Amino acid sequence: MRNVLVTGPPLAPGRDQDSPLAAELARAGYRTARLAPDDDVDDFCHAFGGTPPDLVIADLSSARDPLLPLQHLRRRLSQAWGDDLPPPPCIALLTPAHLERRKEWITQIDDFLLPPYDLAEARARVDLMLFRRRSMEATAMLTFAGMQLDLSTGNAYDEDGTPLPLRPREFDLLRFLVTHRGKLFPRERLLDFVWGIDFGGGDRTVDIHIRRLRAKLPERVASLLETRRGVGYGFRVS
Repeated sequence: MRNVLVTGPPLAPGRDQDSPLAAELARAGYRTARLAPDDDVDDFCHAFGGTPPDLVIADLSSARDPLLPLQHLRRRLSQAWGDDLPPPPCIALLTPAHLERRKEWITQIDDFLLPPYDLAEARARVDLMLFRRRSMEATAMLTFAGMQLDLSTGNAYDEDGTPLPLRPREFDLLRFLVTHRGKLFPRERLLDFVWGIDFGGGDRTVDIHIRRLRAKLPERVASLLETRRGVGYGFRVS
């Protein structure tokens, strides 16, 4: 199930948390949450049980300048999930007046809608954007140091095409470190990104999985898995 975060102006006291659009997406099978950009960072973190949103719909119809709330929303997402994960795609609800200054905000969004905001059209745009994203993920084969990660199946192969006996969480940790190679992450951040912020285990879980990866990866790849005491874990670029 895909997570769609709907953001908009602060909600009045006693007002229903669900917007019509959020309710429509929920009926279509999406997991939705309604927040304002000024809501607490913890609300963003826990909106989907500890996992980040797959897509954001930003209601900017009442904003005089859409750039400022878009930038604030990016900061909130960054505060919740760190600068290391790319922001989710964003669909903005704009007005014709916003188009006159589109050069200021166009790099902040992936698609937009103009009034009247038709619920069926909005849902179709969400379907299309997430379908394209799933298609990209399904066809992605990540190659690193002669090893291949098949993102569609969760399988890893050595340079001879032999499958590596990785468990799902080991694969997830390997994929995260490989796609962020050149950076080091402390245990706490890896737990947030790979296991989710609601994970109840201790940070030694990361140490155990790192040891398992070292034992299962080809020697050439394992030699690039970096451990820096007091800093964290990562993959060297070469």
